[in-house]
Amino acid sequence: MQFKDAAYEILKQAGEPLHYDEITNRALDTEILTHSGQTPHSTMAALLYTDTLKPNSRFRRGDRKGTFALRIPPPSDIQQQINAIETQIRKTLQQRLLKMEPRKFENLVQSLLDEMGLEDTSITTYGGDGGIDVRGVLNAENLSRINVAVQAKCWKANVGPKVVRELRGSLKVHEQGIVITPSDFTRSAKAEADEPGKSHISLINGEQLVDLLIEHQVGVAKEEYVVPILDEEYWSEILGDEVTEPNNRFPDKSSKKEPVFNVKFPLPIQAKYKDKVIKAELLDLEGNIKYAGRVYDSPSGAAKAVAVDWKSVNGWAFWRYHDKSSEEWIIIGNLR
Repeated sequence: MQFKDAAYEILKQAGEPLHYDEITNRALDTEILTHSGQTPHSTMAALLYTDTLKPNSRFRRGDRKGTFALRIPPPSDIQQQINAIETQIRKTLQQRLLKMEPRKFENLVQSLLDEMGLEDTSITTYGGDGGIDVRGVLNAENLSRINVAVQAKCWKANVGPKVVRELRGSLKVHEQGIVITPSDFTRSAKAEADEPGKSHISLINGEQLVDLLIEHQVGVAKEEYVVPILDEEYWSEILGDEVTEPNNRFPDKSSKKEPVFNVKFPLPIQAKYKDKVIKAELLDLEGNIKYAGRVYDSPSGAAKAVAVDWKSVNGWAFWRYHDKSSEEWIIIGNLR
């Protein structure tokens, strides 16, 4: 097994938090850990510390420094409550869409197109435009203008290929066709929309329509709630080592120091911000960082210079360095 899989099995058997030294020792003793390398304890620590920062991690950090346990999501978790609310909102939206009158559904589609940035949208008159219900113009960042023709089918039953063919036949030159419905499309309708050699017709079903209504806040309002969190870097500076309790779970190893990470300064570091990789240098363990030709006296100061639109940022978790033993990018906070 690899390190994290071995750690999972050891913690599953133990049923309680264990120090990464103990996790490594048990994995080695039972010979379930392969490719351990020269510094297995250090590698196990680096991998587990990094993995616990991922939202889908199987592990969590224990109450004592250096300990880890299996993650069990609490039943009252905030994210679970948010997901439950969103699920109910989506279900209610879907039900209300299916109850709408055709003309009001067309008005809703027009409002959505307006919020999506289409210009000059208008609802066509009944029977006078080949089945097309809404027209508009998409201005692609002033580079090109795309004429859009929409057929809004407020049906409970799935839309078939006939509707797709009728819309295609009603399109003007250089016009993009879209069919929108609160239900769904048959397999043959989807095949017709993508028929080779014919004008492509975009299809938006009920699930996608709900996504767009929520994203562009048409008939949906978004509320934000402020949840307080501890600024660990602040308390670490104020209280020092008092923030985390000393590791005394394993008294037989109480004299053993934490493994020293083999790094040299200045240490190349990087961070991801708005899909861009930002590079800098960590000058020492005091947290002095050189970024864009300037030296900052804390990782947070350098991080704030990058993420200028963030209200706060923990620089020790923002910046990462490349660990050669695990071949992973690890937060620089693990070096402290």
